[in-house]
Amino acid sequence: MDKLLLKLVYLCRRLFTSQGIDFSRMMTIVETKLTMDKRRVYMNWKQKQQQKENANHLNSILFFYALMGIFIGAVLFAIPSLVLGMILIHSYVLFMMSMTLITDFSTVLLDTTDNQVILPKPVSSKTLFMARLVHILVYLLQFTIAIAIFPIGLAFFKYGAIAGLVMIVTTLLTVLLAVFLTYLLYLLIIRFSSEEKVKDIVTYFQILMTVLFTVGFQILPRMINLSQLTQAFELHWYSYCLPPVWMALTIEAFHNLQFDAMHLSMIGLALIVPTFTFWAMNKYLAPSFAKKLAAMNAGDGIKQTVAVVVVQQRKKQLSQTLSNIACTSLIEKSAFEVTWKMTGRDKSFKLQFYPSLAYIPVFIFIFVFKSGKDIATVWQYLSTTSSYLFFFYVPMLTVSGSIMIVAFNENYLASWVYHSLPVYKPGELVSGMMKSLFVKFFMPVFLLLFGVCLYVWGTAIIDDALFALFNNLFCFLVVANLTEHYLPFSRQPNTQQQSGKFLKAMLQLIAIGVTIGIHFLLIKTNLPWLLWLLAPVMAFASLLLIKRLQNLKWYQIAI
Repeated sequence: MDKLLLKLVYLCRRLFTSQGIDFSRMMTIVETKLTMDKRRVYMNWKQKQQQKENANHLNSILFFYALMGIFIGAVLFAIPSLVLGMILIHSYVLFMMSMTLITDFSTVLLDTTDNQVILPKPVSSKTLFMARLVHILVYLLQFTIAIAIFPIGLAFFKYGAIAGLVMIVTTLLTVLLAVFLTYLLYLLIIRFSSEEKVKDIVTYFQILMTVLFTVGFQILPRMINLSQLTQAFELHWYSYCLPPVWMALTIEAFHNLQFDAMHLSMIGLALIVPTFTFWAMNKYLAPSFAKKLAAMNAGDGIKQTVAVVVVQQRKKQLSQTLSNIACTSLIEKSAFEVTWKMTGRDKSFKLQFYPSLAYIPVFIFIFVFKSGKDIATVWQYLSTTSSYLFFFYVPMLTVSGSIMIVAFNENYLASWVYHSLPVYKPGELVSGMMKSLFVKFFMPVFLLLFGVCLYVWGTAIIDDALFALFNNLFCFLVVANLTEHYLPFSRQPNTQQQSGKFLKAMLQLIAIGVTIGIHFLLIKTNLPWLLWLLAPVMAFASLLLIKRLQNLKWYQIAI
């Protein structure tokens, strides 16, 4: 697809040369960047690159986007209103293009290695900037085609050739707006942040995007009633400030041949605003962006270093305090603090694990607020049910997944330090790691959901919460004992070592299902004192499992 788009760029050769751009050098840079894009492993495919590092992962991503485009295009047939359908489709295109720029394509916007590699060569900064811009546009056009080809095809089928042709133009204008908004967002971020902060913010955008897709695909279809949405649809005065509305009304104007003052103004906004913002980005934002990047890389080292040290000291106080409470030996405390800090700093871990926390509200919504029932009615009678069990045990469904992720790190070779220290009981490193994961990721979520349950069901569920806490701890430690033992962040990612996750996930589900079943049976016995009696038993059983982890020998640790 990129070759076809590059041929279109070649048709504009005179336009580029008239602006003082060295076209041949620009195209050499663009073609090189596009080749690198094909070889790059994307955020959503990092775990699947095991033996296919030279594969073209871009095609797989484009196929996935095209698949989503089919479902988005179905909106045109599900909603009879042309305007509402087009608003939803253009909003989706604007969102997807912006998030694609921010997430998987962030390395291009933040990459300044071109300045070191290319600028010493006889390449002007204007040519380099235009090469970057063309690269971004070609890259995004591939995604735009993947996302919009089926909605546009369905628009041709339902509304005719004129609406389909106009939709092609409005989709391209929407992409230009996405590029401008992304540049503007990065300028604001760079203005108030350091280089490391920018990378962290990009990481959180990646997590947010994954969470939105995870939650959206599960919850939104269960909440939206298309017939009610169509009946309640009405454009208010502030709606005309939104770009998707401009695009939708532009399509409606050409489809119905309705060129009154309102539609003509929307056509003008749809054409002028994206074109003007593109010109402003080329003229003002891009040079400012390059200067900010250069200043960011130069950095104010002392000021940033001091700030980082202060933040690290604050985090150290929290992790050190909790390790003193949860751990019994110096080695275990060290593993606790290392795991605590690394899980907060390692980008790969955060990208793999943090989005899984989004499944907690999804599972609660599915199990408690079931599809087909009115949410208000379910909430009204929620206190008469035993649904608090789902609130207590759902966190373990996702938090236990951290056990399989915490062993892998790109800098795994640094794990030699474990073997160079006089550690005679390596099991204490494993137990410290497990305690850190449980305290950092499970306890905050559990306490938050316990607060919700306390509000809905009252103090009568305190005994259930206490028993569920030790039950969850026992289940977590059972999984930790039955899976392969490894030291924190000591193994190479994206290898066959990460295989077998399905069986491990099934083991977790079985263990959690058994614990929920036992708790449910205890509730049905109507003997509350049994929970108070069994809670210490589960706590003692958990202590035995911790001792087992602590007593692991070196030959029992996977290296």
